[in-house]
Amino acid sequence: MEVASKRALRVNAVELLRQPGATKPVQVTVSGDGLDVEHDALSGEITVDLDLEALNDGIVVRGEVSAPWEVPCRRCLKDLSGVATAKIDELYQVEILDEDAYPIVDGQLDLAPMARQAALLELDDERLCRDDCAGLCPQCGVDRNRESCGCDNEVKDHRWAALDGLVLDDD
Repeated sequence: MEVASKRALRVNAVELLRQPGATKPVQVTVSGDGLDVEHDALSGEITVDLDLEALNDGIVVRGEVSAPWEVPCRRCLKDLSGVATAKIDELYQVEILDEDAYPIVDGQLDLAPMARQAALLELDDERLCRDDCAGLCPQCGVDRNRESCGCDNEVKDHRWAALDGLVLDDD
């Protein structure tokens, strides 16, 4: 699929609105710059794969927005990569009756803001190499997933240090 501009995400809604039940597929690959998506994790083009379905009072947009990412694990800093995929189920209306609906302006459906928002929300997820990642030792920096260290990593609250020597009678 060829990389398109943001203009490819602007769809003429007039024909769809004339025929409730009519559908139209939209499959576009856009660069991050083309969608104004500036994110350190983004590592390629954003794929927008949507189906538009006309209703009596608007157009329902369903599908996926996918963006490849590359980030370090937030605990052990191992390089990770994958594809963030957002499920889309949105409503566009000429006359906004639903407060969550996007507007149809001048007979045009502008899918770019919705695709941008979906991509950014998915890219912002913090990633782990695995759920039980032990991370790096805060004292010596060893990767605790590969080897253990002899450092004391007990979390201490120094505000209670004055009570450490307190001995209570169990009588």
